[in-house]
Amino acid sequence: MGTSHKPERGVRKLRYYLIRHGETTWNAREIFQGKQDAPLSEKGLMQAQLTSNIATKIGKATIWCSSLLRARQTAKPLAERGGYEILIDDGLMEIDHGEWECLHVEEVKRLYPELFDLWLRQPDKVLMPGGESLKDVQGRAVKVLDRIKQRGEGQAIIVTHDAVIKCLLCHWLELPLSGFWRFRLANCSVSIVEEEDGRATVPLLGDICHLESGWRWSKQRSL
Repeated sequence: MGTSHKPERGVRKLRYYLIRHGETTWNAREIFQGKQDAPLSEKGLMQAQLTSNIATKIGKATIWCSSLLRARQTAKPLAERGGYEILIDDGLMEIDHGEWECLHVEEVKRLYPELFDLWLRQPDKVLMPGGESLKDVQGRAVKVLDRIKQRGEGQAIIVTHDAVIKCLLCHWLELPLSGFWRFRLANCSVSIVEEEDGRATVPLLGDICHLESGWRWSKQRSL
């Protein structure tokens, strides 16, 4: 992890720490969560505790957190460890999967075969039935970045969800949302993005060393 950062005088520089929430029981069972309020599993609670140790590496910051329970449970031990204020923002909620929510991935494949195939091949072309598109998610998440910048602080910790982080990474790296699946982010992974003079760099992506679990993790098929 990087050292605590202070913006240079006269230079607008902002560092974001992006943290995906810990594992939920629905993650483990491959059930689409979306905006459903699934809690962390026992493993997820342990991951959140281990992630709180990165507070010693971050220094002064504010936590911006999704309003969903799994994100708030992940943010709480980190806030306690680092003495951080938590700001809840609905713009950081997971993608609304609409009719897919509460369904196992195999059920979605059976009920929506063509749409599910399109989701895996061209995710940017999908509008979830009764839910959102990736463009919708990216639009509201980028507005959160504007609110963060208005605070005028040098660092922000964003505790959120898989789809939100991937959409933000596409925004920062100027990638089309068709590149959504090129990122694989484990539960409680940490990524760092730095913005300076309108340019974004990514010094760290999907780090899980703090979880003491090596570099192996399962590929998840649901969000």
